Amino acid sequence: MSSGSFDADLIVIGLGAMGASVTYQAQALGLSVLGIDRYEPPHEFGSSHAETRITRLAVGEGPQYLPFVARSHELWQSIGEAVGEVLFHQSGGYVITNSDGGKDDRWHDFVTATDDVAKLAGIPYTTLTAAEVRAAHPQLKLTDTMRAGHEPTGGVIMCEQAVAAQLTLAKQRGAMIRVNETVTATAADDEGVVVETNRGRYRAQHVVVATGAWIHDLAAPLHGEQLSVTRQAVFWFEAEDLDAFRTDRMPFAIWTGETIDDYVGLFPVPPGGTNAVKILGEQFSTTTNPYDVNREISDAEVADFYETHIAPQIGGITPNCVKRAVCLYTNTLDDHFLIDADPRSSRIMVMSPCSGHGFKHSPALGEAVAQKIATGASNLDLSPFQNR
Repeated sequence: MSSGSFDADLIVIGLGAMGASVTYQAQALGLSVLGIDRYEPPHEFGSSHAETRITRLAVGEGPQYLPFVARSHELWQSIGEAVGEVLFHQSGGYVITNSDGGKDDRWHDFVTATDDVAKLAGIPYTTLTAAEVRAAHPQLKLTDTMRAGHEPTGGVIMCEQAVAAQLTLAKQRGAMIRVNETVTATAADDEGVVVETNRGRYRAQHVVVATGAWIHDLAAPLHGEQLSVTRQAVFWFEAEDLDAFRTDRMPFAIWTGETIDDYVGLFPVPPGGTNAVKILGEQFSTTTNPYDVNREISDAEVADFYETHIAPQIGGITPNCVKRAVCLYTNTLDDHFLIDADPRSSRIMVMSPCSGHGFKHSPALGEAVAQKIATGASNLDLSPFQNR
């Protein structure tokens, strides 16, 4: 596809979940790919770290996501086999909400929304009372005003391992990967795109911008105005009985709560993972940027999270926080994805604003974007994430 005037058919800027995936998939399709990242992925400065990510086939965020997460489960399996690692641990999972569904604009009645998607696609999913959940997993202290949905096909993905695996496979197929190099500008013409970095100048027929929280540096103003970046705190707490929280005994659990301030996500402990239980909340009211974000989590922040979110809802967890990390979400106005051509040129694809729920879809999204660039069409429909 490339000619002598190009350094590659495709340049991928940003090599987190989305960028690593499209790099691997495009190279597998026979394109020559140059991937560039300002750090050395997988790294801890963006959105694709903190050991694990939850994945669910019954995605209550909307049926438009189901084909992507279903295909992603297939790809996690094949990618893991290719590198000799287990990337997906099928622990199953709970989504939990108040009986009235709560008042939050982001989650609404997530148990029912998830049930609707599950029924549409024939995904195993059972709605349970609080007493039934407590009987199965006494650590989950649901009140009688709560109800839950259980999906046995869900689980957790080893996120850093997944990024590294795809970059390894891409390089094995011939992809060029440049790390610790910062892209400063892109400029398109009728034949290709020039990418300027702090180290040089490259030219390709197509560019994918998958820079997550750094998207404002390279996205057109029309897209940039739609996006915000928020700081998310992630904690690993000591457990009284760690084995009770391992992936073979404990599903993930998502409490959506009355408002977003009540949100809690509990991640079971994967084989070889940190010997503590990963738990997090979410917030979307205070925005930041990757240059000024506070990457330190204070002891006071840890104590407040434990007292407010963990002690009332999860038993068997001590106040001892053994590890903490900051993650960045890049959010759209409606919390859905933005995967679309840059308004300035159809040769530039903006890919990574995924509002905190993109990782589980990333291999299939990378495959679809790579197919679209290579052939003009993709097997899965990207249109729900475009023209927004």
